[in-house]
Amino acid sequence: MTPPTDFVAAWRRLAVKERVGLGPLVGSRTDEFAAALAAASLALPADAAITEREVNERLVAWLAGPGAMLATDHVELRRWLVDLGLVERDGYGRAYRRAALPPPACAEAVAVLAAIDAAGVAADARLELARFRAERRVRHEARRGGAR
Repeated sequence: MTPPTDFVAAWRRLAVKERVGLGPLVGSRTDEFAAALAAASLALPADAAITEREVNERLVAWLAGPGAMLATDHVELRRWLVDLGLVERDGYGRAYRRAALPPPACAEAVAVLAAIDAAGVAADARLELARFRAERRVRHEARRGGAR
């Protein structure tokens, strides 16, 4: 029996990365892939259909904030969400809504990330990394200065 995936930890790991493509995550980091798509789907309302324009606006904003680690645009992200069943589109492509029942491969990630402030977790992880790097830089500079 495989242990349950810690999607919060996967989301934190992913949040501090840069220029991550969705394609490479599919086969190598399935937990991070599921976390990324689950978090992106949560940028859309659960209880209402919205237009493609509204979906695009929300995904652009998400990619500029919590999803900033991804090397993709809102169009590719929207396609991944629709193709994997996290977002449903009407037959005319005019109305979109977050799927009431996410696909099994992402359902747990959606449930876990919906229960937390995923944007806040991403921001905290990035801030923690920035602090760590700043402290490391100070220690390095102190050692360099002492060696002179």
